[in-house]
Amino acid sequence: MLVLEKDRLGSGTTKGGLGGIRHQFVDELDIRLSQLATAFWHNFEDRTGSRHDFRERGYLFIANTQEGVAELREPLPLYERLKVPVEMVGRVEIAELVPGMRVDDLAGGRFCGRDGYGDPLVALAGFAASAHLAGVTFREGEAVVSLLREGDRVTGVRTSSGSVRAERVLVATGCWSSTLCATASVAVPIWPYRRSIMESAPIPQLANIPMTIEWESGFHFRPKGRAQRFAMPNLTADGGVEKGPAGPPSAYPGDFAPLEVPASLEPWVRARAAWRHPAFADLRIVDSWSCYYEMTPDDHPIVGAVPGVAGLYVAAGFSGHGFMHAPATAQLVVEEMLDGRARTIDISDLSLERFQTGRRPFKATVL
Repeated sequence: MLVLEKDRLGSGTTKGGLGGIRHQFVDELDIRLSQLATAFWHNFEDRTGSRHDFRERGYLFIANTQEGVAELREPLPLYERLKVPVEMVGRVEIAELVPGMRVDDLAGGRFCGRDGYGDPLVALAGFAASAHLAGVTFREGEAVVSLLREGDRVTGVRTSSGSVRAERVLVATGCWSSTLCATASVAVPIWPYRRSIMESAPIPQLANIPMTIEWESGFHFRPKGRAQRFAMPNLTADGGVEKGPAGPPSAYPGDFAPLEVPASLEPWVRARAAWRHPAFADLRIVDSWSCYYEMTPDDHPIVGAVPGVAGLYVAAGFSGHGFMHAPATAQLVVEEMLDGRARTIDISDLSLERFQTGRRPFKATVL
């Protein structure tokens, strides 16, 4: 097995991720992927021989309105059927989960203690070391410039150093997948959407809180060691909140926005954070960065064999959920590559075919 990386492992979106791991989705397949992935995260050291600290401190969604509470409550029957321990919480419980947080403006919330967060770069190092020991070859600094196709079969790739022949090719290139697959005359509807993250100076009294997310605004915060990391929506030109892209580009992959943190975001974060918790009243941001979400029209990944092109597979377009579902995706796409279909979980709804035929099995949601 050969892994080709155009830069260095982890130099792309992986290094910028918030590292969330959650079960609180509205589609059953997303939840089943989280259950399979979480089992791996719990046993990461046994499976890879490396340490990765999955901090199972929960996800807390908080809502300012009764409409927001109703939306949070809607998937509870699905959680119950799948045995995901999710509960609706009121102001008293919310204040216990995040001591000192302002709750007088809240209508309610939803919490799952099995959710949490990890460290994408630490996990990647563990995955790579385990793969290397198992005989996988990594070539860093070698960009794949095109896929090689003969008739209805992929035969390998062309890189910056030459051609590599292969019976199977897995394209896992995030928001760059559309451009690469187009070299084999395969249309893949994935495009980049810039998101930003900020990190504070140490706030040790909040080092053990859950990932906390404002339902209406999309503002997140969670501990990173003694510091806090913040994720936030984008802001429109008139100062409005944009939790996700307005729609796909006219042609894929569309424009790649510069990976710069817009100047308007830090004042918004400081004000929003200070409103939500007094510990953030004098918030000092010590670092900030932007990275790309790899979006699809229904905010769900494309995973599996490419119809009509034997030997070609895709695992991309995770729309912000790639890290949390990575172990499940790897297992399932390998099952399909080796056995003709994924056996642990049926992932046929993630096929590229759904966009080719207009089938819409999912609800579009960005978080």
